[in-house]
Amino acid sequence: MTRLKSILASALLLVCGAANAQACFTTSVMSPSPLMGNHGEVFRTAQGALFEVVGSYEYLYAYYPSVTICPGQGKMLIQGKTVGVVAMQPAPRRSAPFEGMKNGDRARESRQATRAPITVALRARSCDYFVADGPQGYYLLEWYGGHDPSQGDGIYGDLSGYGMKDVLYDNGRDGRLYIDDYLLSKDSVVEKLREKCR
Repeated sequence: MTRLKSILASALLLVCGAANAQACFTTSVMSPSPLMGNHGEVFRTAQGALFEVVGSYEYLYAYYPSVTICPGQGKMLIQGKTVGVVAMQPAPRRSAPFEGMKNGDRARESRQATRAPITVALRARSCDYFVADGPQGYYLLEWYGGHDPSQGDGIYGDLSGYGMKDVLYDNGRDGRLYIDDYLLSKDSVVEKLREKCR
């Protein structure tokens, strides 16, 4: 009987832990300005949530930066750097988010609230190159370390331009990748992937 209780208690802890895990999201830091990214600094997001920087000393001098926060992992990606954070106060809930808006404004606000990250569309395990689907086209990316992404993983970070990038995946894990090409059509990215993965 005690073994059954132990198993049930363990299962309950796993379910509660999964329910409390929060997904990553992209937002802007509204205050302070500039954000330094140093231990003990408290900042407010565009949604009104409060976070505290923990264990990091970056001296960023970032004015209203766009950031990706993974509360469940205690991480924030800002200007290509990973900073430790802890949630102090969640964003206040709005009872009627689209009240008083015109139809065009409602659609725009809805798209911004549900904006998905770039997503891994095609990943072959025999090759370090993979394809991600973005809002304006496909990306040809090369995995360089950290979390090895799978199809369906969301990618957060500064993915504009070519070159090496530090990113976070939607599970909060760190990664490093190289942007080989981007804003490609489906046919073009498939052909380039075939060339790289011969």
